[in-house]
Amino acid sequence: MTTLLLGANGQLGRHLRAEIDGLVTCARSDADHVLDLSQVDHIGPLLDRVRPDTIINAAAWTAVDDAEDHEAEAFGLNHDLPAALADWCRRSDALLVHYSTDYVFSGAPGRPWREDDPVAPESAYGRTKLAGEQAIATSACRALVLRTAWVYSALPGNFVSAILKRAGEGQDLKVVADQTGSPTWAGTLAQATRRLVALGDRVERPELLHVSGQGAMTWHALAVRAVQGAAERGIISDIVDVEPIASDAWPQKARRPAWSVLDGLRYEQFTGRPLPDCEQALVECLDRWSEAPC
Repeated sequence: MTTLLLGANGQLGRHLRAEIDGLVTCARSDADHVLDLSQVDHIGPLLDRVRPDTIINAAAWTAVDDAEDHEAEAFGLNHDLPAALADWCRRSDALLVHYSTDYVFSGAPGRPWREDDPVAPESAYGRTKLAGEQAIATSACRALVLRTAWVYSALPGNFVSAILKRAGEGQDLKVVADQTGSPTWAGTLAQATRRLVALGDRVERPELLHVSGQGAMTWHALAVRAVQGAAERGIISDIVDVEPIASDAWPQKARRPAWSVLDGLRYEQFTGRPLPDCEQALVECLDRWSEAPC
């Protein structure tokens, strides 16, 4: 059995490499197969050579604000690539695992979002990710589309690592307190992916699952807990002030969902295992902060 990992050097890709043995990797550099995945016409020849039984697509355009000015480029990675992968998987009876986002939602239903709730993305990023979901859904391939939210780790380029870098430099912080979501440690998402891939024979058509930390937290609460936990573990020397602010006080190009809490019940029913609480996952991440990746 051959499992091909696309986007192998990103935050999630590095966690997947640590979690799943025997992966064949593909990335822009430092991988078994070096490829610019924005050149979608190059992916078919690679797949024909490797002939994977499973493809895990961790490649995506994730620069949310930049997507507002570069929607066509974001569409290429977030729609065209998964559409091409789904078509190949349908023809080859391979399993596709693809990741989507809470940004497909807007509004607040008063409970965690379920997979069958109506979608209404309010950003270019959300629109392109939804288009990728829809391309897979209409392909009739064997696929698992995993919506997740607020992914973080000790690696650079995410909210928690950025917050702790600034806190480690002694900077006080101002953090949005009116957006609520399901913070997801990249290790949680990689572990869940491993379990799902092991159950891949059950998948006969495109399936949509929410995979995130369970529970709810604001960005401000996440920052406070991360700073406190990091200080307790010596990751940073001292606790800094974390001031709550409104979204309007931190203007960004892309509109963010105010409510991004995801319901993980369908994943639990599929695997027989619950997803971890988001606070417990943060503790595990901080406990393993010095490991690579973590």
